[in-house]
Amino acid sequence: MFKDLLKKTVALAGRKSAKFFLSFVCIIESIFFPIPPDVMIIPMTMAKRLQWAIIASIASISSVIGGCIGYAIGNFFIKI
Repeated sequence: MFKDLLKKTVALAGRKSAKFFLSFVCIIESIFFPIPPDVMIIPMTMAKRLQWAIIASIASISSVIGGCIGYAIGNFFIKI
């Protein structure tokens, strides 16, 4: 099951809209997705070596946004 998901995630790294999908995967991974965004970051960085800072920034900012969303979900559903 996870091998198919991994193959699909790596295939997304080769598209023109890979930065959008990287952002989406980082946000979802911070909430519940079992595949880390590294499977997209590594092929994207190897393909476009000069854009490594942009790719890393997108991944970092999206992960923080996903973490905030995950925190908000947990705070909303679990009230102590």
